[in-house]
Amino acid sequence: MSIKTKIIILATFSLVVIATIGFTLFQNATTARKEVEKQVIISDIRNTILEREVLRNEYFLYHEERPIIQSQALSESIEKLFLRLSNVITLADEQVSLKRLRDNSDSINQTFSRIVANSKTEVSSPSASIKELEQRLIAQILVKSQENITIASQLANSSRSRAIESQNRTTLFVLVFFASSTLVLVLMLSLIWFSIAKPLIKLKEAALRIASLDFSSTTTTTNSNDEIGQLARAFDGMIRKLKESYGGLEAKVRERTITLAEAKAKDEAILASIGDGMVVVDKEGKITYVNQAFEEMVGWKAQEVLGKYIVEVVPREDEKGDVVLFKERILSKVLSGEKIVVNLVAPFYYIRKDKSRFPAISIITPTILDGKILGAVETFRDITKEKDIDKAKTEFVSLASHQLRTPLSTVNWYAEMLLSGDAGKLNEEQKKYLGEVYKSNQRMVSLVNALLNVSRLELGTFVIEPEPTNVVELARSVIGEQKPQIDEKKVTLSTIFEKNIPTIQADPKLLRMIIENLLSNSVKYTPEGGKIEISLSLDDKKNVLIKVSDTGYGIPKNQQDKIFTKLFRADNVREKDNEGTGLGLYIIKSIIEHSGGKVWFKSPAVGRVEGDENPGTTFYVVLPLDGIKKIN
Repeated sequence: MSIKTKIIILATFSLVVIATIGFTLFQNATTARKEVEKQVIISDIRNTILEREVLRNEYFLYHEERPIIQSQALSESIEKLFLRLSNVITLADEQVSLKRLRDNSDSINQTFSRIVANSKTEVSSPSASIKELEQRLIAQILVKSQENITIASQLANSSRSRAIESQNRTTLFVLVFFASSTLVLVLMLSLIWFSIAKPLIKLKEAALRIASLDFSSTTTTTNSNDEIGQLARAFDGMIRKLKESYGGLEAKVRERTITLAEAKAKDEAILASIGDGMVVVDKEGKITYVNQAFEEMVGWKAQEVLGKYIVEVVPREDEKGDVVLFKERILSKVLSGEKIVVNLVAPFYYIRKDKSRFPAISIITPTILDGKILGAVETFRDITKEKDIDKAKTEFVSLASHQLRTPLSTVNWYAEMLLSGDAGKLNEEQKKYLGEVYKSNQRMVSLVNALLNVSRLELGTFVIEPEPTNVVELARSVIGEQKPQIDEKKVTLSTIFEKNIPTIQADPKLLRMIIENLLSNSVKYTPEGGKIEISLSLDDKKNVLIKVSDTGYGIPKNQQDKIFTKLFRADNVREKDNEGTGLGLYIIKSIIEHSGGKVWFKSPAVGRVEGDENPGTTFYVVLPLDGIKKIN
């Protein structure tokens, strides 16, 4: 039986019981009300009869008219009371008693009327027979009146008894009503407890056990077919399926956990065995992982640095020994989403736990999930040995270059002497061969000088001696030196020099080398009939801007990031000229940056587009107006 059916049956039973008891209570209340009303009427009848008899006795004594009138009025009232009483009387014996009351009352009225009539006819001196008759009539009246009072009292007592009996029945039914209501309430609560609440509590306990992964017990303890019972059995079925699924899932989880643990152990072993130092940081720059190589390089243990900011654990310095702030470090820029092009040639230094430092190069990669940067991974390597090797190589190049300069200078001097005829006149063939020797020797001298400049820059022995320098005059001088090559290639050269460019503190030899290198490259890599433009201007009145633009071969896009590296020459110019060394731009970039300036380029040149046969290149050099610092 369903819970709905049980509730409907119990509710119907309750309504029937309540309706029956309510109807019975209404009947008893109606009966009690009628009995009370009946008692009131009977009491009024009895009192009115007594009052009327008093008036008649008064008449019998004094024979006045007033008692007659008043007793007649009371008789009318008694008759009305009889009428009211007849409307509320339902029992046969009461109707008999009411009839006797009416008959007696009528008889009394008639007898009293005879006495009054006789009294009026015998007013002066009534005879003895009349007096005797009057006495008999008065006696009859008294007897009838007494009988009426007795009947009224009996009716009143009978009505009172029935009212009390009705009240007792009402009380009994009220008690029965409360008992029935209590029984219905108990049945309702029992139904709720046993059919709804208790099974739901068991379902709740079972759900809590399932939440704690306990599938050992079921919820059903009865064979109830109601909704709760069906729910409990369905719940048990779900528990059995969950138990089966959980068993299989648990096995898979254990297997997967073992696999992941093995993979993690392998990953940790791989990371630990990496020769480069590795550090992983979160978005804020706090260390979350370091490998064994990191510990060995910087002297910190993993447990000492985890959760700390990398800038606090491993400070970074430049070549001059100045500490690099965290916001200026490449790691900080990578975490902020900035794209960085790193100069791997210029090393930096990390500070160990013992405050010693070592040169390093690093690669920093952001960790990205769903397009958001979560942190970064930095791998770095101690390049102390590489630095030492590079220094030894540079020193060797410097030594070799110094040793080569003397014999090359001698060859150059003797070649000039022979070409000028100091050792005798040469024929044309001899001049041709000696000219080739002279040109080759000049190229060798230029190469040796370039190598010496490179070694001085890398060894830190490069000397900058600034002095007041007129940049415009120096540029005109360089152009004059390059005039034969410009005319030979029929290149159109234009100059734009602002008039307000002041004299600046600069090393004229180095500034000449910068302008000469840029101009000679433009001449060398611009085809015949091309155009070259040199301009000098003030940049925001703080810097001198040197711009050299040409309509030459340009720089391939895929090689533009290497143009300032040592010994690099672009593919498109190497095919057209095989005499370059690939050191010129490297040297001038180093000189300019040591001088506090900047150098960059654009290819295609300004005013030209990608795809042109000769897209050209524009080089920009910025030097500070406040001068270049002296470096010994």
